[in-house]
Amino acid sequence: MRRLPARPSRSAAGPQAGFSLLELAVVVAVLGVLAVSALSAFDNLGQARQHTAARAHAEAARQALHAFALRNKRLPCPDGSATGDYGREAAGGTCAAGANVGWLPYESLGLATPVRGERLRYGVHRGTGADLVAPPRASADQPDLEGSGGFAAALARAATAAPSTTQPHYRMGGSPDCSATATGSVVNPAFVLVAPVSARDGDSAGGFDGSANRAFATGSGTCVTPPDYPGEARYDDVVVAESAASLLGWLTAATR
Repeated sequence: MRRLPARPSRSAAGPQAGFSLLELAVVVAVLGVLAVSALSAFDNLGQARQHTAARAHAEAARQALHAFALRNKRLPCPDGSATGDYGREAAGGTCAAGANVGWLPYESLGLATPVRGERLRYGVHRGTGADLVAPPRASADQPDLEGSGGFAAALARAATAAPSTTQPHYRMGGSPDCSATATGSVVNPAFVLVAPVSARDGDSAGGFDGSANRAFATGSGTCVTPPDYPGEARYDDVVVAESAASLLGWLTAATR
């Protein structure tokens, strides 16, 4: 009689197909961790791109201010409009005496005006005898037809002037909040630019972070966070400042 081949018993069969509930839970947990990590990486990458774009924007503005100074032998007056929509130095082409904080005058600098929320705040030194927007002409003994002598003299005076909190300033090595109890020596640059990146502190002042920059953005203060401030979870503004001595050195080299 012919014998049929024996069937393998269930106990001799290979592993059961599929996952147990415990294995499935582990896989879901791992996928969740990977998803969170990926989202965090994309978020950080987006923030880094925003910060890089803001720094490039501020650097382009700094170069445009150099070109304006070389061409006009002075620095431009801030745009005094509420949101920077003029794009010019001031309405009607005039600059009020002492107007030293406002929006960057993009049109006067030959730059395209960005959308609101990306516009730079701009401060310029306008001290007595060192008004960098309207520098006096050089003395009659030294003809100054182009105005370069008067501008250079104003820069020299600004570089040696006593620190003043009525002019655009920041506190070197001190607190970034510019409060009445803030520490650190006062520094008055020839000009300063503040670029917002994202509203990290939750305030609605156009994306500017920190009490100093918010006051600077609304025109109620002349102090900004130091340019070398490393930032924190609630602060990511970009601040670019140039000293009067540095600008004078550049102007002297450029006009030789």
